[in-house]
Amino acid sequence: MSVAGPNFATTPYEERRIGELRRWKRRANLFLLGAFVVFLVSHFFGGEGGVNGFIRAASEAALIGGIADWFAVTALFRHPLGIPIPHTALIPKSKDEIGRGLAEFVQQNFLDPANLGEWLTSAEIAGRLAKWLDSPEHATLAARRTIETGSTIAQSLDDERVASVITQTSLDWLRQTPVTPIISLVVDAWLKGGRTRESVEATLRGLDVVIVDNLPYFRESFAEASPWWMPAWAGELVFERIIASFRILVDDVASDPSHPIRADIEMMMSKIADDLRNSADLADRIEESKLHILDSPELATTLQTQWQVLRESLGRAASRPGSDLEKRLAELIQWWAHRVLEDEALRTRIDTWIADAAERLAHQWDVEVIGMIETTVAGWDATEISHRLELQLGRDLQFVRINGTVVGALVGIAIHALLVLSGNV
Repeated sequence: MSVAGPNFATTPYEERRIGELRRWKRRANLFLLGAFVVFLVSHFFGGEGGVNGFIRAASEAALIGGIADWFAVTALFRHPLGIPIPHTALIPKSKDEIGRGLAEFVQQNFLDPANLGEWLTSAEIAGRLAKWLDSPEHATLAARRTIETGSTIAQSLDDERVASVITQTSLDWLRQTPVTPIISLVVDAWLKGGRTRESVEATLRGLDVVIVDNLPYFRESFAEASPWWMPAWAGELVFERIIASFRILVDDVASDPSHPIRADIEMMMSKIADDLRNSADLADRIEESKLHILDSPELATTLQTQWQVLRESLGRAASRPGSDLEKRLAELIQWWAHRVLEDEALRTRIDTWIADAAERLAHQWDVEVIGMIETTVAGWDATEISHRLELQLGRDLQFVRINGTVVGALVGIAIHALLVLSGNV
């Protein structure tokens, strides 16, 4: 089969290579044909000596060199003239050996853990990735691709099975993890961060809003609890006084950072934090309450529902470019990239982690990768791989043919010159 008409699908790039190979084959053939024509003319129409002797010697050697190189180049890919000469059509016959050699090359040069780790460490992947992501456009693109991938994976999974796994895993982790130290850390951080004052003020302001929004309910409850002998107008007056006094107290506590009630609240919070750290009885009660909550069917149902919410959210975000989720994720990605660029120690840790992970994967999967390469090459059609390699190498090999013809002519001239000088011609 000639390269001019392969029976396999070709890409536009390969079509261009086919055209180039045709042109260079014609040129190499023209050099060989020219040597043959000169050979005929010099032998049948020229004399024995003089300049014609040099021409005859050059044409003979050029013809021999050109034919020898044509045979060598052709023998790589097919049988010359279709004749099954031994040690020809080397690539189709050696396809499996080529696959094994390629697999060994990949293993020794790309999957060797030491070489791979050294290359990845010096590649500074974390810095390059962070530099690329440290722009709104690239961060948005990364966020969009992440959401689309996550949505595709989520849509392909079985909802009930995933929800069951998530629920069981979460509940098992919560059962095995003591929550008292976590609560203690949160309370300590809250107290040390000076958040008590802000939180108390916000709580009191919220309490005032709750009172105002629910006055009809409070008024009705007060009227029902009032003694039968109290006139309605007196009950209303007492209720208004109580509510007004309570709202004044709430406003005073919220507005005055040095109010005694504020100090009592902060003291109470400090006592709670100390009990969380030191009281075994409190810790046992908290853990018992935790287990009671974890055993409730409502919690399991809530966790399962969250998977549905997450999947639907990903689906909506994937179908709507510029969604809030995409913007938030892009901001997070850009923040991470900026932090990595500013923190050299963090970049080093990430590069080291990437190198270590790649070394472990290379050590665990090198046999599988090698087997995959060998199996893939073994499954290729021998004729097709021969043609594809010829497309890649053919142009340079036609140069070899042209050079063989030209060099052969020069060698023929040199040999004839030595014979003339020695007096043997």
